[in-house]
Amino acid sequence: MTDARALSAGAAPWAGRILHVDLTSGRVETLSTLEHARHYLGGRGLAARLALDLIPPGMGPYDAESPLFFMTGALVGTPAPSAGRVTICGLSPQAYPHEWYTRSNLGGHWGAELKYAGYDGLIVTGRAPHPVTLHIDNDGATLREAGDLWGMGLIATQARLREALGPETRVLAIGPAGEHLCRYAVIATGTESAAGQGGFGAVMGSKRLKAIAVRGRGGVAVAHPREMLRRARLISEAALARYGRGMPDENPRSDAYGQRPAPCTYLCPRACGDFYQRVPGVVHPEQTYAGQVFCCAPRLAGGEWLGARFAPEAAFELAQMSNDLGLNHWELTFGLGPWLLACQARGELRALDGQALNLQEPTFWAEMMDRIAHRRGWGDLLAEGGPRVADILGVGQDLIGDYYPAYGQSSHWDGHGSFPSPHFPYWLVTSLQWALDTRDPIGGGHGYTTNIFGLVRAVSPEDAAAQAQLRRVGERLYGSAAAVDPRGGYEGKAEPAVRHQNRGALKDSLGVCDNIFPMLTDPAREDYLVAVDGVEGWRLEHHLFEAACDWDLSAEDLDRAGDRIFTAERLLAIRNWGRDRATDETIIAYLQRPEGSVNPYLGERVTLDVEAYRALLDACYALRGWDPATARPTEATLRALGLEGWGEGTAVAGTAPSRRGDRPVAPTTLP
Repeated sequence: MTDARALSAGAAPWAGRILHVDLTSGRVETLSTLEHARHYLGGRGLAARLALDLIPPGMGPYDAESPLFFMTGALVGTPAPSAGRVTICGLSPQAYPHEWYTRSNLGGHWGAELKYAGYDGLIVTGRAPHPVTLHIDNDGATLREAGDLWGMGLIATQARLREALGPETRVLAIGPAGEHLCRYAVIATGTESAAGQGGFGAVMGSKRLKAIAVRGRGGVAVAHPREMLRRARLISEAALARYGRGMPDENPRSDAYGQRPAPCTYLCPRACGDFYQRVPGVVHPEQTYAGQVFCCAPRLAGGEWLGARFAPEAAFELAQMSNDLGLNHWELTFGLGPWLLACQARGELRALDGQALNLQEPTFWAEMMDRIAHRRGWGDLLAEGGPRVADILGVGQDLIGDYYPAYGQSSHWDGHGSFPSPHFPYWLVTSLQWALDTRDPIGGGHGYTTNIFGLVRAVSPEDAAAQAQLRRVGERLYGSAAAVDPRGGYEGKAEPAVRHQNRGALKDSLGVCDNIFPMLTDPAREDYLVAVDGVEGWRLEHHLFEAACDWDLSAEDLDRAGDRIFTAERLLAIRNWGRDRATDETIIAYLQRPEGSVNPYLGERVTLDVEAYRALLDACYALRGWDPATARPTEATLRALGLEGWGEGTAVAGTAPSRRGDRPVAPTTLP
């Protein structure tokens, strides 16, 4: 068993400690990382294992003792490309109908700074008597009063703290949305790196924790520094060639707003976001804005599905306003907004409290976001999120399922909702990931869509040799040509669904980016398959881990860790909320709505075959070693994963579906 002396000798990249802060008592203590690191690695994995101990049945997200986990990945702070990710886990106010345990993820530099301060993660419990900030450095952690910051925007809060504590300080913060317990409030760092899904900003707000500032003076030791740098450089070069974006300040564009590629963290070669500056306001023409946009931020209030085509300047302004308020873009853009418009289209919800809902105007969007973030007037209702709003009003309940596949989260790469891609048969894989997860799974599901759906779109349907090579890719990666074949159907979809779901848990535990790893395919290569330094794409994460750590964990051991982590989360859902096969099958009703895109190989929209889909679920359960009737891991599976004993005692305390009243008094009303 590796001990703390091995860590100090540089055999592994862990700091060795997890910080635990109780806001009620002000007590600060540390836990050992090493007790679980070998089997759960870091990030999402460590949080899942600790959650089994710390979250009993019946606990809610706003209970004072509800833990909020901020866990860095095992490779965070090392030269591994994109290794800046932090997983935030806890009980989710956004989740519906049960506020169960799930996770979110963000980039930026906060995670590496926490490692440099000597901690692999942070657990926050309790509730402060008044608003506070938490300050962490190599000497420990202190709580400071934050009454002057309460009510301030998320971006302004960071600026104020960095001005006071030094520009090298990294800050996680919430905005007014978190303070007022908006169920989809984010926690963010910088201008755009946010843990969006889950509503964990509201959990921070319920704890009266405005921000967490970190300044580290140490480093992260790796077992083989020179080899780590060599492998990281080769993989970065391969990723840059594959995605073609560039590092910060490279390839600047000469438009009026200084647009340039902007990765969320150092050493990320993909740079999937963009940075702009001096963008003139439309809602507030007296202002200019600067910041990054990632993911759906460029589409906020600008997509045709919202019935508006705002000028890019207006969309950027709204995105930055949403960031500062601490609101989840995805909920607004692909859930609540489209649902409101659908209700209006059939003559419902044209107004709230007498005010017209004019979703075609950026000025209305700005007012709506401000009302939601402060729970002011009718914004108090919309702060509950689409599914709860529909149930509270008794309006549009038959429409809500068009935009929310499951678990209170809006559609995302599932082939059916307001974000329709991919088309059949590829949405079978993403929908299986939805079925088995506790949230929108695509944070760990881009592996299939990026590598396979992206590859298929790059290949000509008329090229017979290319089509034959596609089928060979399926055989190499998943053991079945049908897993990739664009003319295929239900066959071969369970293997990639389970494999990428496990890989998503692994990536979240290592702290690397889902938009880069696993790096499996490249349409520019003759065989379409990625290999770097003689290592195939599936093994690149292990190739990096092997250089960082002297522990004898094989590539198969890492794969098994992903399975173990996902299974541990499943056990918590079974024990605390009675998760079963019926829960998994709630996705079926959503999948029966019309497909959003047409497969050009088939030329028509495909309707779900319910029995064939249930057979796919059977195949997923079989691959995981779960009983298909109960959807629970068998005892043999638990023993194989080192989780024996956790499948016992799964009686569930009463946990009624959460509604509008399940929140404490807003902190702003307290002394």
